[in-house]
Amino acid sequence: MSDQTIQPLPAAAKTDVVTTDLKRDAIGLVGATMQAITHIAPAIAALFFTQFVVSLAGVTAPLAYLIGVVVVLMLGSTLVQLSKHLPSAGGYYTYVSRALHPRAGFLTSWMYVLYSPLAGGPIYAFFGFILAAELKANFSVNVPWLWWACVLVGAPLVAYLQHRGIQITAKAMLILGGLEMAIVFTLGLWGFFDTGPGGFSFSVFSFSNKVTLEGFALAVVFSIQGLTGWEAAAPLGEETRDPKRNVPRATMLSIVILGVFLVITFWGVILGFGVDRVQSLINSKELPGLVLAHRFWGGGWLVLMLAFLNTTIAVCLATANVGTRMWYGMARSGSLPKPLAKVNPTYKTPTNAILLQMLLSLGVGIGVGAWFGADVSFFLVDGLMLVLGVLFVYVMANIAVYAFYTRERRSEFNLLLHLVFPLVSTAALAYATVKSFQPFPPSPYRWAPLVDGLWLLAGVGVLVYMRARGREGWIRTAGAALGEGEAEVERTVGYP
Repeated sequence: MSDQTIQPLPAAAKTDVVTTDLKRDAIGLVGATMQAITHIAPAIAALFFTQFVVSLAGVTAPLAYLIGVVVVLMLGSTLVQLSKHLPSAGGYYTYVSRALHPRAGFLTSWMYVLYSPLAGGPIYAFFGFILAAELKANFSVNVPWLWWACVLVGAPLVAYLQHRGIQITAKAMLILGGLEMAIVFTLGLWGFFDTGPGGFSFSVFSFSNKVTLEGFALAVVFSIQGLTGWEAAAPLGEETRDPKRNVPRATMLSIVILGVFLVITFWGVILGFGVDRVQSLINSKELPGLVLAHRFWGGGWLVLMLAFLNTTIAVCLATANVGTRMWYGMARSGSLPKPLAKVNPTYKTPTNAILLQMLLSLGVGIGVGAWFGADVSFFLVDGLMLVLGVLFVYVMANIAVYAFYTRERRSEFNLLLHLVFPLVSTAALAYATVKSFQPFPPSPYRWAPLVDGLWLLAGVGVLVYMRARGREGWIRTAGAALGEGEAEVERTVGYP
């Protein structure tokens, strides 16, 4: 490392402290935790991918999820170590900019666009697709247009709730997310008492019952992907009370709570179908959760559709919160157009960022849905494209946490937290990337890595353009964090 890499900043250039126009102290630990939990989307994670995970791991799917939770806790540790010193609406943009370089932070947030900002539209569409299928199967009501109607209603509704303030969206997520989890968890527990062939069994945690080693490993990888979203409390740091304490706690709580929730729910669903009849779960033409709801509750199966509706609204609120705060944080630093940093004077919400987020949800939801179909667009955008984008983000954060603690917090450096955990979780993510494309998926899923790669190159192109035009004043403020005492920042990265 050269002497020019790390150098003291002149007093006039110390821009490590920023103020926020967002509503300070608007939410507490519960609100921040529910932001992360609903971003994971409990009902989607528990019931939408059941067949695929069980096809890989057989009855040991709950064990695969348990191991996946351990890896995610390592990733969560990285976020905790960064957020406790750098609370900011910019989230990963701020962390990577500060620890590595603003251009690296820009590319990290650029790839994050493929995650939270794009997630909403396909989720609205997929809910409409499932609802239309159930109405047709159970009531002979044919409404093929329902998927795009859900997009047209859902995106403006979420934008309106966001506009009215983070406190309202936090309450909505608490109510919707809480009810969603209660319904899905009840379904899972029901399987413990109304078991299928094979009865109650702990065989789901016996590694010897795996289908194949490679299949089990891929199931673990997919469980890691299924838990993405735990980091969503970080971008609300500027609106959270005592963010250096509550954001890290919310991050780890969300992982533990959802980890327990998913392991037990998967276990219950497998027991409900029967540990001796797992193949029937894999071959089910209807979502396994809905099959069990029909069997357990009869006409009350509609309650599970209520859970799906709740998770749709709650996860879209959570992802939109992340997207809008990212736009706001980047615009405030100058790396995006300044109008995106505009804040409503009454509700203290980023008005133009919310509008941009709504237009993205409408455009992606209807556009990609019309092109590939509502079901395919969900697995394409919120599956492969999203996963590949967020893997890049997580790896950059792992590199950033090592750099931050070796450069700026050397006295706090911890071998386990700042080196071992990042290395192990990065290796797991690399394995996930490789295994996601072995064998290469059919079209249109095969285009996901190409789209992600072209998007990354486009981000590099934006940086080249800004440098060529001399528009790089944002570099000096990209790593600014809320409320960081200047006495704590004696040295910082010198940015060429």
